Amino acid sequence: MSFKSGMELKIRGVPKPDPIRFTIDVGHAENDLALHFDFRFNYFGELRTIVMNSLEQGSWKEEQREKNFPFEAGQEFEITISFTNEKFYINLHNGKMIEFPNRMCDNHYEFLSMVGDVMVNRIIMQ
Repeated sequence: MSFKSGMELKIRGVPKPDPIRFTIDVGHAENDLALHFDFRFNYFGELRTIVMNSLEQGSWKEEQREKNFPFEAGQEFEITISFTNEKFYINLHNGKMIEFPNRMCDNHYEFLSMVGDVMVNRIIMQ
């Protein structure tokens, strides 16, 4: 996979019943993530929160939290991610856009991962 600046990554899925969390990761490798997007339904007491971070050479950086949480168990969603060498732009299905700094400042990434309490129905990169 090669996700380049100027492209859009569209992810359509459905949170599983009684979800705890699911994550979307974009970067160079599992321990080198430009974007760690963590959807927390009920994770260690943290309710309905999106947590964003980056992981550089195995070291986590400063978290950014978003309380706008439009996800419900069993209800389909679509997320669109795009980026420049300065920022990631994440469009949620309720029309809200979240910005997160592209701390690695790269213009392409080869690693994409989605894990947790979600059924991914479709991934489109264009």
